[in-house]
Amino acid sequence: MKLRMKKNNLNSSVLVIGIIAVAMVLLFAGPGSLAASEDAWVASYWNNPNLSGPPALVRYESAIDHNWAGLSPDPAIQVDNFSARWDRTVGFNTGTYRFKATMDDGMRVWVDGIIIIDDWNDGKVRTREADVALKSGPHKLRVEYFENGGKAIAGFPWGQIDGDTSQPMPPPQPMPPMQPVPPGGQPGMPPSGDVIYPVGEVKSPYLNMRQGPGTKYAVIAVLQQNTKLYIMARSSGSTWYLVKTQGGPTGWVKRYYVHTDFPYTSLPIASNHPMPTPQPPVQQPTYPTGVVIAGSLNLRSGPGVNYNTIAVLQGGTTVALLGRNANGSWLKVKAPTGTVGWVNAGYISTSYSIQNLPAG
Repeated sequence: MKLRMKKNNLNSSVLVIGIIAVAMVLLFAGPGSLAASEDAWVASYWNNPNLSGPPALVRYESAIDHNWAGLSPDPAIQVDNFSARWDRTVGFNTGTYRFKATMDDGMRVWVDGIIIIDDWNDGKVRTREADVALKSGPHKLRVEYFENGGKAIAGFPWGQIDGDTSQPMPPPQPMPPMQPVPPGGQPGMPPSGDVIYPVGEVKSPYLNMRQGPGTKYAVIAVLQQNTKLYIMARSSGSTWYLVKTQGGPTGWVKRYYVHTDFPYTSLPIASNHPMPTPQPPVQQPTYPTGVVIAGSLNLRSGPGVNYNTIAVLQGGTTVALLGRNANGSWLKVKAPTGTVGWVNAGYISTSYSIQNLPAG
């Protein structure tokens, strides 16, 4: 694969890079890689800025063209300090393609395991470009992104700039359609009782379990690969299974990502058995925020320097303000990692009145 990097007004240079198969396997062995296809991006989201641990949400997206402003990608994802990864396999004609990454805050891009854009930095809205020479055939794309605070923008378009253009590259395909709600307004479930259900296993790295048979229903759990499932019923369109995990929740999963030897046509259609209306999620309290203005700041177990240091916050870190001590000289805060402790109020910048925080 040949690639020409282009950034700002610098002249394009040509680099010849050999694609190492082992590197490709290691890079694309993450969540969602088995389900990636030309139909849509497999999008994985984390409630941390460094893509660590299992994702909090996995879903299909037709394009990477997001401007979340002051919102988040999904109710399951926090507004700030989140990260995302998109995987997809796309068929290209022989030619050179210009890939553009528009970001706020950081983004990096791989083509066939080779990184072509790497701007993993906090910063204002900007666009980075790379020109890549590709041969005809399928190529694996991966895009990673993190959001620190403020604006949240992620865009990744591309276009062919030379070579064989007789057969244009296919445009992004629309997302899979949502399944209709069964008659009665709520998804159903089979009757309870002494029933032996067929068994299946999750065959994708991660699989969303939802409240109903469609992507408009809320995600209630993220199941890992090889999780054992008891298959209770199917949706009216036979594209969703109603399943129960061993000792866990009951919900709906996409049929195509479950392996079972049991014929799905022999399952009952769940719409004949209404299930209770799901309870709305508990609203989490919203706290005022502040920013660390020191180069680094000790997070302590209590309001004073005689308490142990439990973490060190870097300058620019945004924290939630939970409370204060009696005179307001120390603040109880929650770090982006979820750690709760105390910091010296003199090193926190906030527009919120400290005296309005609860004391104690």
